[in-house]
Amino acid sequence: IMLGLYSVWQGPENGVCAKLGIQKKNEIFLGYSRDGFHFYRPSFKPFMAVNETEGAWNWGNMQSINGVPLIVGDSLYFYSSGRQRNKIMWDSYTSTGLATLRRDGFVSMHGDKDGYLLTEKVRFDGKHLFINADVKGSLAVEILDENGKPLEGFTRKDCVPMKKTDKTKLLVTWKKHQNIASLIGKAVRLKFYLDNADIYAFWISPWQTGESRGYTSGGGPGLSTCGIDVPANK
Repeated sequence: IMLGLYSVWQGPENGVCAKLGIQKKNEIFLGYSRDGFHFYRPSFKPFMAVNETEGAWNWGNMQSINGVPLIVGDSLYFYSSGRQRNKIMWDSYTSTGLATLRRDGFVSMHGDKDGYLLTEKVRFDGKHLFINADVKGSLAVEILDENGKPLEGFTRKDCVPMKKTDKTKLLVTWKKHQNIASLIGKAVRLKFYLDNADIYAFWISPWQTGESRGYTSGGGPGLSTCGIDVPANK
């Protein structure tokens, strides 16, 4: 998946801004694409909004930069520019701002007591199942065959549950299976049992260190320089 940042002009025109001594109300919106060509904006709410408080660094004219986000540990870094309102010159006092977000924390699926999330059928070539989750209660994973029957050794009761943990990379294991290598190439479904928990993402990695093979956008400390999330020595 690829992210797109849109700096959207929402008025007024430059002449009006100069006359009134105000900034343009540019705000940054978020979109995504799965093919690099078709982009979608699921929400028309600003991702990074202006702050129309006198003296605020981002009073107006918010602009995104290229190569974002950066991936720094468990966080995503989004840099932007913004301008203050001032009495000396309306179009001046530019600042650089930084907004941070949980890694892959754009949206989550929340489950209260006895909640669950069932995926479509998937096939994979990796060995290790990881999740990005905030677990205030507990979370367990069950693997089903393509007909919806729990697989022996991969049932909910077999899963080593995650309890009271909040991490962007959690390795899922079962009592008799430390990985899912035996299921490579098979059509299966994953069923996540959520008890007061939020799941942000899941992925299957060839490596026990959990690299996802996804794009890494602007990169970050310790990441591979190839632009894909793989071990640094690959």
